[in-house]
Amino acid sequence: LDLMGGYGVSLLGHSNKTIVQAITNQANKLTSCHGSFYNAERANAVLNINKITPKNLDNIYLCNSGSEAVEAALKLCKKHSKNKIISMSGSYHGKTIGSLSLTWNPKYKKSFQPLLDDVDFIPFGDADSLSKIDDNTAAVFLEVIQGENGVKFASVEYFNKLQEQCDKHNVLLVVDEIQTGLGRTGKMWAHEHYDLKPDILCIGKGLAGGMPVGAMISRSDMTNFSLGEHTTTFGGNPLTSSAINASIEYILQENIIDNAEKTGQIFLNGLEELKSKYDSIRDVRGLGLMIAIESKFPIKDILFDGLNNGLIMLYSGRTILRFLPSLTLNESQVTSSLQILDKLFQNSQKKVK
Repeated sequence: LDLMGGYGVSLLGHSNKTIVQAITNQANKLTSCHGSFYNAERANAVLNINKITPKNLDNIYLCNSGSEAVEAALKLCKKHSKNKIISMSGSYHGKTIGSLSLTWNPKYKKSFQPLLDDVDFIPFGDADSLSKIDDNTAAVFLEVIQGENGVKFASVEYFNKLQEQCDKHNVLLVVDEIQTGLGRTGKMWAHEHYDLKPDILCIGKGLAGGMPVGAMISRSDMTNFSLGEHTTTFGGNPLTSSAINASIEYILQENIIDNAEKTGQIFLNGLEELKSKYDSIRDVRGLGLMIAIESKFPIKDILFDGLNNGLIMLYSGRTILRFLPSLTLNESQVTSSLQILDKLFQNSQKKVK
């Protein structure tokens, strides 16, 4: 049972038949087409992305990864204003130079200094720190739920104030939904839970059924790239675009988002029962099928014992198990996963004692 989901890439399962068929059909026609030329699959991909994203975001840039989407957003923000960029403590936006500059974890950054020097970090979830969003700020980069940091949440009040500060000071709000988007949290986009209004949206991961993909979507009424200013050779190629189209169609037609909400709640309820059973579990948290267990002790042994018992899991730091399974996960698979986790924590508790 795969609860890792390729860090969220396997959004619709491994080798989803619908997506595989779309890719196969397209591979027999045309795999690559430079952006200078029209290709129908890319045109349809743009229309389909437009169909599922906020209505005020209608300028779509297709690329090959989430990090590329963040890089594009960062360049666009710098074109908009030369002022400082704000990111959050605990954030993860990628490992290219620009996206790494927006990423919090010092261990990823120490070998590559100096990075961009106009990025300021403020504590995620701390409403008082939002006063640092001011007239000298170009943009705020935000993950609504921090995945790499252990599935960390902030309050509705915090997000309300963040939106107010951005509006008050004409600051661009860039929401990174690379891990949280496309139904992961029980809504199409995680920012919908908090009524946020992004100026730029970055997406990727499961958008193309496992094919390399990213997209940056921005307001067409704001600063945008001029012709040739920011391009990519492979972004929007026919093969990946066919996978985008099949993935979006599958999400919409198969009630995938409802399943994520329902199955995620069943999973969380089961994990809460484990928490009440084992003192070693400090916390259980999640939304939809983005879930974490925080242990009082290092989870390395549980992670590897899980592999030996048929359960693939993720970690976040030394004490947090993170789950990003396919949104096609069913109740029977949740039950099996919980049974294995029960066994793992039982064995772990014996070792601690």
